[in-house]
Amino acid sequence: AEAAVQTFGEPNLVVVDTAPVKDDAGPYLGLPETHITHERGLITKSEVRAVSLSKLQLKPQMVVWDLGAGSGAVAIEASVLVSGGRVCAVERDKNRAEQIRANCGKWGADGVSVFEADLPAGMEALPDPDRVFIGGGGKKLAAIIDCAARRLKADGILVVNAVLLESMQSAVDAMRATGLRTDITQIQISRSRPMPTGERMEALNPVWIVRGCLES
Repeated sequence: AEAAVQTFGEPNLVVVDTAPVKDDAGPYLGLPETHITHERGLITKSEVRAVSLSKLQLKPQMVVWDLGAGSGAVAIEASVLVSGGRVCAVERDKNRAEQIRANCGKWGADGVSVFEADLPAGMEALPDPDRVFIGGGGKKLAAIIDCAARRLKADGILVVNAVLLESMQSAVDAMRATGLRTDITQIQISRSRPMPTGERMEALNPVWIVRGCLES
C-alpha cells in the first residue's frame, strides 16, 4: 500500500524478502526430509514422494491407506490432495507411530489418522480404501498386498515403493495374483553437493514404484 503511492526512478530494482514457512502454515507437497522428524533415514525422499503421489491419482473425499507409514511424510502430503477425505497411516513401531502423530501436529495434518498395528491384521479396523500406498512390508509384503487389494473400492489404485529387486518382483506377482493390472517405474534421483571448487551430483538409491489398478 505504501509503495503504490510512491514515485520511483527508472530503472529500478525490487528486492522481495520472503518470510520462512512456519510449521503451522499447513502441509504442502515436497516437504524436505529435514522438515519431518524421522529415524535412521526411514522417510520417503521428497522427489520419490512426488512421483508416488502422482501415481496414486488422489482426489478430494478419498480414503487413503499409508501402510508401513514410517515418518508419515506420504500420509501428510496425501492429506493435502484428498481434502474432505481421510488418510489412515498404519505403523507397527510405537516410537515411529508417535513420530507420525508429532509430524501431523506440527504440520496441521488433521486429515491423517494414525493406527499403531501389525500388518496385515491391522487393516481390519480401517475403512475400505480408494487408494493404498505401501512403503514397507518386509517379508509380509505379498500378504499385505493381497489383503489390501481385496479391500480396494472400484477403480482403486495400489502403489508400492521398493528398493530391493526381490521386493519389486514380489509386489508385481502379488498384485497380478489378485487381478490388478500393473505397471512399474524406476526412479533415480541425484542431488547436488558442494565441493571445494564447485558442485557434484550425488546419487540416491534407485526406487521401483509398482502400481496396481483395478480394471474399470
